[in-house]
Amino acid sequence: MLEKIIDGCDKLFRKFGIKSLSMDDIARELGMSKKTIYLYVSDKNDLVQKTFTKILAVNKARCTCIKNEKHSPVDEILLISRDISQQMISTNPSVFFDLRKYHSEAWQLFENYSNQFIITQIKENLIDGIKKGDYRKDINVDIISQLYISLLQTISNPELFSNIDYNFSHVYSDMVKYHLYGICTDKGRKHINTILT
Repeated sequence: MLEKIIDGCDKLFRKFGIKSLSMDDIARELGMSKKTIYLYVSDKNDLVQKTFTKILAVNKARCTCIKNEKHSPVDEILLISRDISQQMISTNPSVFFDLRKYHSEAWQLFENYSNQFIITQIKENLIDGIKKGDYRKDINVDIISQLYISLLQTISNPELFSNIDYNFSHVYSDMVKYHLYGICTDKGRKHINTILT
């Protein structure tokens, strides 16, 4: 039952954001009583934490699966970014704002995920890309990976894009292109252009 509640909340949060949904709204949308939900979570904050723990675990598994398929470093980044973009295409931008402002424990999960798992994946990708001649040899792996995380945290702020038609999926996709074109050799750029054109 907890799995059903979490999967339902994942869809609801992506569609409506988090703050706008009360526990009554969630119970009604899921077609169950609040009493049933409270058998599995202590409050809304606990529900948000459990939901985002599952979301991050699924994302981690998908990234690991793509990495294990042994693609080229450029392909790996593009495939992961496409997967994340597909997941985020219908996500309400307020989700990140709501997490940061009203659910600090769940936001910390996202921060930890970025600062531990994602940064490790980026570093490994950079090292592999330099070895294979796709990325420039003069880049500093530690600096570039930290810059990538900083960009990721920046684009998750909906206020930054409030004056444009904000779609996280498109912004994230552009961020990845920005990252790749900055670090690639001519060989890597040719490969990107072959895939993206």
